[in-house]
Amino acid sequence: MRGASWISSCRRTAGLCVLAPLLCALPAAATDNADIYGRWSLTRLLDSAEIAAMPEREARALVGTQVVIAPDRFVIDSRTCRHPSYERSVDDLPRSFREQGHVSSANMGLPDPVTAIDARCTHIYLKAPGRIVVQWDGYYYDAEKLKPIEK
Repeated sequence: MRGASWISSCRRTAGLCVLAPLLCALPAAATDNADIYGRWSLTRLLDSAEIAAMPEREARALVGTQVVIAPDRFVIDSRTCRHPSYERSVDDLPRSFREQGHVSSANMGLPDPVTAIDARCTHIYLKAPGRIVVQWDGYYYDAEKLKPIEK
């Protein structure tokens, strides 16, 4: 019986060793993206890729639109991307824009290297505190973070 108890204890310890890092990572994931979570306003159309998914007239009409970046969704206009990944990478600015977006980074005002965030349905680039560049359907927009809604 002592052997069975020892084996059970080892299994319990092994299970805790596997679960502990996962449980600790949950709050960390929420705080890792605290700089992007919130409401944003598209303030200016910066540029477009060689091939875009909408006409420029529609792209310009999105200026002034609010974007919601939340842990469980990315919302722009009436479209919602569920369960975005928000995976971050630090990339060489000119090369990443040339390879990923087929667009020049010259008009973006981004730092080099740039922190790129893959939201699964789009890309976000960190510009400065409270400022990002949002790529949507082949167009690149400046965006400013809005103040939280007072309750």
